[in-house]
Order: sequence, then structure tokens, then C-alpha cells
Amino acid sequence: MTIGGVRKLLGALVLALCAANVGAADAQGTTDPQCSKASSSALERHIAALARMPQADVQGTVRRIDGVDRKLLALRSYLRTQGSLASRWSWKQSEIDAYLQSERYRDMVAEIERIQAHFAVANPGYMLYANTDVRSLDRQIQRWNENVTVGATAQGLYRAACERVAASRKVRTSKNRFRDFLIQWTPERPAPLAAPGLSLHGRARAIDFQVQKGDEVIAWPDTSTIQSVWIDAGWAGRLNASIRAVSSKFDGPLTMPVEPWHFEYRPAEPGL
Repeated sequence: MTIGGVRKLLGALVLALCAANVGAADAQGTTDPQCSKASSSALERHIAALARMPQADVQGTVRRIDGVDRKLLALRSYLRTQGSLASRWSWKQSEIDAYLQSERYRDMVAEIERIQAHFAVANPGYMLYANTDVRSLDRQIQRWNENVTVGATAQGLYRAACERVAASRKVRTSKNRFRDFLIQWTPERPAPLAAPGLSLHGRARAIDFQVQKGDEVIAWPDTSTIQSVWIDAGWAGRLNASIRAVSSKFDGPLTMPVEPWHFEYRPAEPGL
């Protein structure tokens, strides 16, 4: 190969790497360079103003979310559930510790054990594992910041928000109008995670199940396995059948987004 050919090859490789890096950055939820500085500043002002909610520590949580785009997407969820924020907001560590020592926790474990026993009889050779860990707010924020699909959805909202602000005659669009825009905006693809603080895992109300055969995991919580493993292979139906057969305290599976392994624990107790 000639020197000129080598240079052309190297140039093509550099361009390809740059394009890949840009695509990865967009998927992770970075801000769009096409959003003007004035529009971006306006978005940050709206976020700061709308995050002031007395029902929960929304303001502190939003500060810990990476990027204007992911902040906007989380804020949209907080605005849409503002009336129930206090009853849904994730527990503090002291509340988690108290729950793990409570009678309510022991009752939930006993209920799960009944489901597991039924599943084992109905599906010889297979066993059901239940993840009962309470997901802390710190963990929820970390997952929100890292999830690629959340980043892609957040980018869609960020671009729409930039266009909304830029289309206004004045950059300082009213806070109420922007709040209405966030509430009404609908993504093409819903985020696969609840906004930090709103996950039912944060109050021990959501349980994720998985199917095992000895040490081998057969069906596990992963969106890429929904069709092939959970639906086509029948594990969603088998899990649902065992839960319905022995328990009236579990509701599910989750349908928005679709998670065949995710069930909500709803005991007949006040305060839950």
C-alpha cells in the first residue's frame, strides 16, 4: 500500500471512531450541541424552579442526576406523580433497616416461600429466586445515570425542550407553560427505569423473580430476554400461574414498561 493509501485508511478510521464516540455519547444522554446556550440556560432555570417540591427531596435528587437531559426526564416523572410523591418516595437507610426487622418483612418472605414451593412442584427441576432487596435512592440514581436507554429517551425530551424554548419569542418561557409541556410530552420509547426516588423497589413493594435450574439461571430480569425467554419459552405464564394459585398479595406483572418478572407486593395493611 502506498503512503497516500495508508493516510486515507488512517483518516477513515479516525472518522469512524469519532462517529462511534458521538453515537455512544448520545445514547448515554449527553446534551445536544444544537441547543443554544440561551435555550440550555433557560432549561436549567426551569429545572431549578420546578424541582422545588415540598413532598419529597426532589431538588436534592435532581442535583445528583447527570446532564440536563436526564434531569428533565426525571423531573417529568416527578411532576406527573406530584400528588403521590410523599407516599411513593424511597425510604431512607434507617427506614430500610427498620423494615428488614419488622413483622411485615417476615410476612412478605413467607408469602414468597409459598409461591416458590408451588412453582417447584409445578415445574420439576426448576426453582424460583426472588430479589427482596430494597433499592436505595443512591442505587436508583446510579442506575438512572448509567442506563443507556434512559439516556436515549432523555435525549428525545431534551431536543423537544430545546425546540420548545427556542420557538418562543422570549427565552424565559413561563414556568407553568414549561411544566405543562413536560407533563404532556410522550416518549417514543418509555424509559425502562422509574425516576430515582419513585421505584417501588425503594419501599420494598416491588419484587423481581428469576427462574433457575440448579446454579444455572434460566430466566432473569433483562429486557432483551422478554420475548425469547419469558414469553416464547413460557416462563412468564408459569410464574404468573404460581403467584395467582397461592397469593392474593402480589399484583402484576408490570406492563409499563413490560417486565414479566416484576410484581408489586400489596399486603392488606394500612400505610402501604
